Parts: sequence; C-alpha cells; structure tokens
Amino acid sequence: MKVAVIGHTGMGGSALTQQLLSRGHEVTGLSLDAEKVPSRNGLTSVRADIFDVPDLTEKLKGHDVVVSIFSGGHEVDLKVYYRQAEGTRRIIKAFRDAKGKYLMYVGGAASLFVKPGLQMFDDPRFPRWYFGVQPAVHLRWLGDITGESFFYDAAARKESGEIKPGQSDQVLEDCVKNWKQVPLLEGCRIALDLFEGRSDFTWSFLSPPWLYRPGTGSGKYELSVDYMIFENGVPTGIAVPDLALALADEVENQALVHKHWTVYGTQID
Repeated sequence: MKVAVIGHTGMGGSALTQQLLSRGHEVTGLSLDAEKVPSRNGLTSVRADIFDVPDLTEKLKGHDVVVSIFSGGHEVDLKVYYRQAEGTRRIIKAFRDAKGKYLMYVGGAASLFVKPGLQMFDDPRFPRWYFGVQPAVHLRWLGDITGESFFYDAAARKESGEIKPGQSDQVLEDCVKNWKQVPLLEGCRIALDLFEGRSDFTWSFLSPPWLYRPGTGSGKYELSVDYMIFENGVPTGIAVPDLALALADEVENQALVHKHWTVYGTQID
C-alpha cells in the first residue's frame, strides 16, 4: 500500500513510519523538517506545510491511506490550540480535495469518555487527579516535552518514596490546579468535532490513552471505542511502538471506519 504519514519526523510519526516500512509499505513522509530524516528504501520524505492547503492537496494525491499524527505543540500557549484545530481543518480539506480514500487521525485523550456524557477533559478530577496518578517515568517525560520543572520535582518525590503509591502529591496538584486550559488537549478534542457525524469522507480518529509515552513495545495492545480504559482505578497507558503497531494494523485492516477509538497495552512503570 501507499501511505502518507503527516508528521513523520515526530515521536509517533517516526515509529509508525518504521512499522509501515517493516511491513513492506511505500511511505510518503510529510513534515516541515522532512530533510532531517535519513534516506530509506520505501520512504520518500517531503517537506510539507499543513497550512498550505493547495500544496498539501497535491502531495496527498494517489495514496491508499493518509495518517495524520502531527502535533500543534506541547506548550501551554493558545497558539498550540490554533495550530491543532485549524491545522486539522486544513488537513481534512486537503484530503477531500485530493479525493483521498481513508484518513486516519491521531488526537489526544481529552475527547475520550470516562462515563456516558462526560469526556475526560470535563471530569471534575481533571487536572489534579489525572496528573497526580502518573508514575515518575511519565512525569519526567512531561517535564521534557513541556519544559515545566515541577514535573521533575514530582517524579523525584515519587522515586524517593516521599510520595507513596496511591498517595496524593499536594505540591504537584497545586501546580496544575489552574490548568483549565490545556491547548493541545483542547485542540485535539475539538478536532474530533470536525470528524464525528461526517460521512462525506472515510475517516477514523485514534485518541491515545492518558499514559502514552516512549518505552519498549510489548507487541500487543487492546482496543476500546469512545471510552477511556482504567486499570485498578488508574488510566491505562501504552508505549509508542505499540500505538504504532495498532495504527499500522488499522492501515491494513480498515476495521474502524468512522470510529473514535483508543488503544492500551502493558503499563510502563
């Protein structure tokens, strides 16, 4: 198959590209910094700006599947919300103008339901509890991608045993308590609104679980539609390679058309 991956230089996009190439697919990688990707058999890296709809339209033509795994950014900055929401709208327009066959989109956990009628981002436990239950390794990764030093401090308290498993970390919770606006999460949530209920093009929308981060893949995963999955009262997670595995399987099987779905796997401690 011929697959276009939008955002192939990022964490998830590079993992998906590797997975697809290992299966013998022909991949067109589309990113602003495409030139940094080493040449590989089966991979064509092309510089692309998702905000340039005419150009993106031309570059999406002729593919069996288009996978969008771009991110508007991790900063707590409203510009991230704009890039995610408006970028999604333009990707959809370019895909439709290109007469694409199947658009797969990777969004965020905020749109998953924790119970009927209640999305994760609207859960009264967000943001305090959701950040508080994260293990140290995930907190350190959040520090890496957001630049917020209090995540490292919280990780250190957990690693030292100062904060016991299941115990509340009041310092961390106070740091995030006012995060009622989280641009990337909200941008991904409104992105779902641009897909749901539409039958004028073929799509699926994958929301990674709350604890999605780098790690060693287990080679397996479980699926859920619309709902966040919890294990022992804590949101589930998945390693990047296993999310890429799930995406590659859907590229080939196309079993989740017009579905909002998530995947989860072995927790990374």
